[in-house]
Amino acid sequence: SFKTTLPSWTLFLAVCAVGIGGTFQYGYNVSIINAPTRHIHKFLNETWSSRYQMELNPNLLTLLWSVIASIFSLGGLCGAYIGGSIAIRLGRKGALLVNNFIAILASILMGISFPTGLFELLMAGRFLIGVNTGVGICVQPLYIGEISPKHLRGAMAMGSSIFLTGGILTGQIIGLRNWQEGEAGGVCRTGQQRRWVLGRTGVANSS
Repeated sequence: SFKTTLPSWTLFLAVCAVGIGGTFQYGYNVSIINAPTRHIHKFLNETWSSRYQMELNPNLLTLLWSVIASIFSLGGLCGAYIGGSIAIRLGRKGALLVNNFIAILASILMGISFPTGLFELLMAGRFLIGVNTGVGICVQPLYIGEISPKHLRGAMAMGSSIFLTGGILTGQIIGLRNWQEGEAGGVCRTGQQRRWVLGRTGVANSS
């Protein structure tokens, strides 16, 4: 007869911890970039004017914004390429721990880019968080598969997809909430909040 066996709390919490620091970051950073678009455009214009005492060309603005948005994918490609080697050299758990430090560094860079007026830090942070997600997508299924008993391996492996979808949903909810607050409370207040949504990505990894 078929008998349903639930995972232990230790296994469940381990899968949650790995998922939040892994595929959740991918989903979150894919979706959250849409929320602060207008304010990042404003930041780029202000930074360029302050630096060079001239208006930023609209074509160059589009190019800079495209780099900020798409360099995440380039980082993901690099992370996926080196993820297997890191997992072999440091072990699955060691690779995930190092990967968390990459996410925290990326969060710091994106967080301080606005106060310092350096949009290059925003690009660097987006690249590093892309590396983080690339490594996470490679190593997370390996780690979950190795710590799970045979009869639960398939169910636990689904955690990667669940946390990825949860990350996308979280990014969309945060973006929607900020948009609604902006409609109610004005652009100035929400502009600061939207700038910080990118820097929040390392909070889960640091906990």
